[in-house]
Amino acid sequence: MLPDDTRLEAIIPARGPTPWLRLSLSSIAAQTLQPVAVTLVDDGLENTSEVQNLGAKLFAERFRMLKNEGRGISAALNTGIRNSSAAWIARMDADDIAHPDRFKLQLNFLSGARSDVLGCGTQVRFINPQGRVLEYSRLPSSWEKISKQMFRKTCFVHSTLMIRRDILSAISYRSAMDGAEDVDLLLRLAEKGKILNMEQALLDYRLHLSQESFRTRARQTAVQELAFRLAQCRRQKRIDPLEADPELAERFIRWRLSTPGYVRSRTFLTALRYMKTYLAGADLGSFLRCALVGMKSLPVNGASVHIALRVLQKAGAGLVDSKTPFESLNVT
Repeated sequence: MLPDDTRLEAIIPARGPTPWLRLSLSSIAAQTLQPVAVTLVDDGLENTSEVQNLGAKLFAERFRMLKNEGRGISAALNTGIRNSSAAWIARMDADDIAHPDRFKLQLNFLSGARSDVLGCGTQVRFINPQGRVLEYSRLPSSWEKISKQMFRKTCFVHSTLMIRRDILSAISYRSAMDGAEDVDLLLRLAEKGKILNMEQALLDYRLHLSQESFRTRARQTAVQELAFRLAQCRRQKRIDPLEADPELAERFIRWRLSTPGYVRSRTFLTALRYMKTYLAGADLGSFLRCALVGMKSLPVNGASVHIALRVLQKAGAGLVDSKTPFESLNVT
């Protein structure tokens, strides 16, 4: 058995069909440093018994499935964390593949880090549905660069994170922020310590047009903006408006999605980003499918063009300094 300070558990939230889950679980089974437990949180799986049998075959008694009853990714992750006793929580998604040394290298990195480092992510290889490598991420790795960028753009790939369980138990995911739950969590964690990125690519991150980050991108970017606004409120006003008014998130999201030109411009920019990655990997079929989405959502009026330009200039925080009907969320 591993010493207590090196015990890690892999947690995977999953729902619906999971066509790549076998590859994902197999990549965990092939790790050079094995987790003490592999927990899959069932948030509405279509093939529960098949997944249970696969997990038991790969991990025997180390595998367990927990029910989340379709309550969303934040609730699923909190369920897994709450039921864990490991020192470290390693995130995985049901469509990604961990490289064989991922857990070992991350834990070695964290063991040698300062005490104020709460966890780390890694770089990734972007792959297409068939597993072809498209491109490599270029995420900032040092805290100096991360701390300057994380209030305006996403600096981590959620499914690469390994974070101390005691910290995640104290600062948990917030269901109201589903869609950008990782951005919200990391901004709050950064107020307590440092999260770093390793420079190695240790995970294959699968891009496909059916994934949530593509299909619901407009809503996700609205939640991401809210996360940045809340972080600014905590810095400037020393308050978090969401704690006082849990319904504020949904009201803000509905308002933002109704902003003229917003959905069109954010869908277009997402398609553009995916097109760039597919083109880099010479996946012309996926490139053309994204191009079709992009053409249908091309910014054609003043409102959508204005939003697209603001986001291109300032990334995810492009609209944070704009006025909203919610006074508690207006920051400078």
